[in-house]
Amino acid sequence: MNSRERINNTIDRKKTDRVAYSFDMTGYVANKLREHYGVKGDLPEFTGDDLLFVGFGAPGRNGGDEFGVARDYNNDKNIGDWGSIVLYPLPVATLEGYIFPDGANPERFAGFDSEAMKAQGRFVIAGMTGLFDMCWFLRGFENYMMDMADGGGFAGRLMDKALEFNLGVLSKMPEGVDGVRIGEDWGLQKGLIFGAPLWRKYLKPRLKIMYGAARKKGLRVFIHSCGDISELFPDIIELGVEVVNPVQPEAMDIARLKGEYGKYITMYGGLGSQSTLVYGSPADVAAEIEDRLELFADGGYILGPAGAVPTDAKIENAVALVDYVKRL
Repeated sequence: MNSRERINNTIDRKKTDRVAYSFDMTGYVANKLREHYGVKGDLPEFTGDDLLFVGFGAPGRNGGDEFGVARDYNNDKNIGDWGSIVLYPLPVATLEGYIFPDGANPERFAGFDSEAMKAQGRFVIAGMTGLFDMCWFLRGFENYMMDMADGGGFAGRLMDKALEFNLGVLSKMPEGVDGVRIGEDWGLQKGLIFGAPLWRKYLKPRLKIMYGAARKKGLRVFIHSCGDISELFPDIIELGVEVVNPVQPEAMDIARLKGEYGKYITMYGGLGSQSTLVYGSPADVAAEIEDRLELFADGGYILGPAGAVPTDAKIENAVALVDYVKRL
């Protein structure tokens, strides 16, 4: 059984030869693992990672990405690879004079080899930015939170433009892509950033359109949201989400979620990136993996860290994680 079959069978609750797994990790951790194992080539291929992530960016502008969002990647704390936003293109609540990028821009797909992707055995998944994150990247977090709270209409207009962009990307998604992981953070350590009523007002109707467009293209729908999104599980299941990531054990009761919703949605992640991988021992990592495998013994689970293995994780713990799954 190859990885594509394994992931599809996991989502469809069919028999697999082993548990599926995939590891997000920071560049620092990845480099340390390459050093440890003497890997010169593709680290995910070495670890047996079942997911092959691809991205579809277009040329940047104004010293930033295609939206004009500029980031500083020189982070002294070296906590990750995502950088800090230093330029928000829409500091004022207006789209006047701003040209939104075209999601269907053919340049973003030009280098993708569909035949090669279909021929290899891993599950090909495209990473996409979700609507809420796209909006606050443009406006600034506090500004966009105020936009949503004041009900003046700009928050919805901007989110409609974000939806239009993502629908353009989905409309041109090339053959050879098996699924999409749409990433945006809705959760705090406990509860939602802006509450369920605003989520249902602004996001839910637009997510229904976006997830529906992905499903219509034959793509499996994964979402990523850090934090405690427990109360949204009935909504995201209703919207047709098939896989939810990263299922943080520090923020949510995984056993309860599995008991209530496990037959409706696949959970991906679940290993403590804020706890076990940072503060535990290799034995603790192995024990947590075994706990997750026992909990999800009847399927519907992709093993992985709850978010990227962070830079401050003990390298011996990252090694323990890789060593364990290579024995599966």
